[in-house]
This record gives sequence, structure tokens and C-alpha cells, in this order.
Amino acid sequence: MAATDAEHFDLQKLHNLYATSKAEEGLIEMDPYIASYNELTKLFKILGSVFGFIVSDVVEKVGILQEYRKSDVADNYKTVQGMLQFEVDTKNTNTKHKPSASRTLLRLHRALAFVADFMKEIQAAEEGSKLSSIAATSYDRTLAKHHPWIVRKGVHLAVYTLPTRKHLLEKMKVENNKKTEELLGKVAESGKKIFDVVEDLYTKHDLHSLP
Repeated sequence: MAATDAEHFDLQKLHNLYATSKAEEGLIEMDPYIASYNELTKLFKILGSVFGFIVSDVVEKVGILQEYRKSDVADNYKTVQGMLQFEVDTKNTNTKHKPSASRTLLRLHRALAFVADFMKEIQAAEEGSKLSSIAATSYDRTLAKHHPWIVRKGVHLAVYTLPTRKHLLEKMKVENNKKTEELLGKVAESGKKIFDVVEDLYTKHDLHSLP
């Protein structure tokens, strides 16, 4: 059965969301930034059950952030910068009764590091490259550092079920593989730029160690 538009991963849409997220003066707009993770869940689904745990985690955390954007203090959550400053000022970065937006976004932020690295590696890889090797390398450079040994071991075993690079490019197809590869490079670059901005913000507020 063919995927519906709602289920189909749209690489161009992801690129547009990243472009919209980066506002003037380096601000990161929350709404398109959150929406970009909704799009990424479709990519993780293409990759199969190996990244199923990431899909469920992303869906849960996107829901939490959307609740903050609908709350009576929503104006403080328009940008990542505003959200972090508000929760630092109100001492709510590590609330006990409800996951803070700061803690929630930190987990999504770590996933973005993997996505940007993974897309860059796919774009640069040879036609016959094994997606399992590409994914394992990107995972080890990014998400692995935040996971216990048992999870890292499981991911390394599971990546062997990934589709081929050719198959993944076909799933992402915009017009043709060449166009898709070009767009992958752009998405990787824009995603990395957003990651770097948010990474610096968490460093500035000393929030990388939020439990």
C-alpha cells in the first residue's frame, strides 16, 4: 500500500522547516523547529524498527513542547532562546511535576545531531555503500554518547536490517537521485547550523546535564 502524504517523508519540507526555524538575529523559532521533528519521525520509520525507540521518544517529546506552546505562558516559548531564558529565570528547567521544555528539547536536540551527520554521510557516500555502516558511524559520533552500553550494542546489531543507500534515496526521491543528494547536503548543513546554535545556548545556561 502506498504511503499517504501524511506518512511520506518530505525532504524538501524538512529543508523548508529548517530555513523557517532560523529567524533574524540567530533566533530559533519553536513552531517550525518542533514541526521539523514531526517530519523526521517519518524518516526514522523508513529506516525501520531499529530506530523505533527514537520515533516513540520524539513523538512524546514533541507533544510536550506543543503543550507548552498552547499554555497560558506560551509567549515565553516562541523561540528556543526565550524558552530557555524563561525556564532559567523561573527555576523550572528541572521541574518534578512535569518535564520541563528545556529538558524535553535537549533530548530532541541530541537526535538532530545524528540526523545532520547521517544525512551528510549519505550524501557523500558511494552508490554501493552500506547504509548499516553509515548509520553506525553517525550513531557512534552522536547519540551513542548519551545511551547506555546495552542500547548501543542493540543499535549496532539492528542496523544490519537497514535498507540499502539506493533504496533510501528512492524513498526520499524529490525528482531524481542527483537532486535528492544535493538536497541532503543542504538539509545536513542547515540542521547542523541549528544544532550549533542550540548547543551553544545549552552551554551558556549550563543545561547539558539535565537529567
